[in-house]
Amino acid sequence: MKKIFTFILLAGMLTACHIGSEEPEIQENEKSYVAYGLLTIPSSGFTKEDVRTQIVLVNDHQLDIYMYDVKFAALMPVTIDMVISSVSYTKNAGGIHFYGDSIIPTAGNKPYDKYIVTDLNGTITADSLCLSNNYGDTPSVYAGKLVEE
Repeated sequence: MKKIFTFILLAGMLTACHIGSEEPEIQENEKSYVAYGLLTIPSSGFTKEDVRTQIVLVNDHQLDIYMYDVKFAALMPVTIDMVISSVSYTKNAGGIHFYGDSIIPTAGNKPYDKYIVTDLNGTITADSLCLSNNYGDTPSVYAGKLVEE
């Protein structure tokens, strides 16, 4: 219950920053992957379908994760757009593996250090994007299917 209240509190703090945030400006030389999928909060059983997630390879070692219209609880009054920046990654024959710890996410160009991203781990394969991480003390899991854009 405490975790749900935490996300409701987060939503209240972010109320002014969403509903139509501008899309990130992706440079032509940046590789981008887009997926639509299911965001799950295992501790509460909450799920949000059709969450659009965009992974942008910023350079040879770092990527940014953009998640759009995200909700973390049924009672959260608005959806948010958020960014997890400067995530480390490696490429291999199976795709891309990315990981990070102690990353401060942003929403509406504001840092939210109360919800530090920890234990971030994910993969991009030929047709899917999967990631898991914690926002503060709350774990989340995302599984999506890559689409062409």
